[in-house]
Amino acid sequence: MTDQERELRLVLDTSAVLAYARGSVDVGETITEVVNENQWFGASVVCLAEATRLAGNDRPGVALLAAHARFVALPARAEDWPALAAWTELLGRVDLAASLVSAVDREGWVLTGEPRAYDLGPAAGELPIIPLS
Repeated sequence: MTDQERELRLVLDTSAVLAYARGSVDVGETITEVVNENQWFGASVVCLAEATRLAGNDRPGVALLAAHARFVALPARAEDWPALAAWTELLGRVDLAASLVSAVDREGWVLTGEPRAYDLGPAAGELPIIPLS
């Protein structure tokens, strides 16, 4: 894990990456808060790929996000596959699972425009989710 990954506290999921690419003020403000605290933010390469697939004409916005000086593209690490598989089974989507695994590994938070996608009921406990307004 790199120093930037250790200091990373905010993980954007696919919906947050797409929102940024489409000019979301809420995502921009949240990123600004993280940067002002001298922290890093990122997104899983799985979410970057999925957001690029879905972005259409907004694809340049995904590349702009990834080029940010405080952005870290988070790898899908081989040692994370059991956790990734378990969360994918619970959430039904590998991109959501990748975001959650990345955030939990770093004691961070997932920024999402789809907070209900992470709703597993009371048995799941408190997941580190920040919903976009």
